[in-house]
Amino acid sequence: MMRTENADSNSLPPLKEYTDHYEYRLIEDYEERYSNFEIQSIQLEEVLVNLLATKDETVLVSLLFLKPVEREVIRDWLSLYTVSYDQHDGEGYFIEGADELLDVMLYKGKPIAVATRGEDRLYYDIAGAVEVRRPANLPKQKKPLLYLNGEARYTVPRIGFDPLRDEVHVNGLFLFVDYMDNFGGQVGFFRKTDPKLPVVLLIGRSIIEMELTDEADGSRILIVEQPYDEA
Repeated sequence: MMRTENADSNSLPPLKEYTDHYEYRLIEDYEERYSNFEIQSIQLEEVLVNLLATKDETVLVSLLFLKPVEREVIRDWLSLYTVSYDQHDGEGYFIEGADELLDVMLYKGKPIAVATRGEDRLYYDIAGAVEVRRPANLPKQKKPLLYLNGEARYTVPRIGFDPLRDEVHVNGLFLFVDYMDNFGGQVGFFRKTDPKLPVVLLIGRSIIEMELTDEADGSRILIVEQPYDEA
């Protein structure tokens, strides 16, 4: 359960810059704090809400702003709006430090809400809220990039691993890696000691098949198969 903190209206917010977007982090170094996680990005108004899911919980870790966008525009957005995920008490779901509720949608039955900033705790009803079936930022393309446990994915999900107990098998190779993530639109496997370059990068054109299994002892097994491209 997390909401955005008020950004300084006169200074630019701390942002991580990527090729196609900026990231405003609500939890710094979340890759270090959590293991065995998957990131899902959900479109909400003008931003993408980044949810980190583990076996036990799902938390809001950051907001993404797609390029082209100026840093000043992001600053202004953060000073005007606040976002919350699954924030509730005995009276119901609410968004803190708000003035007017703008939108609510559900992800796996739990609400993501955005409101204008204010001084009130706004309670809201989730009846009639739309359930997100898949990320709204998927590119329009004829075939998915990969299948994860039978679900079509058009972008690369970020998945964390504990290399001391998790198993990652890629086309018969056993990898000791910390996470899987996007690298130039392709599936990359990384170590935290060198996050700029993947230790393995899948560059084929064939659709990738992935099977991710959570074991009873808390460990995970990821099996990845990508057929060789036909000559």
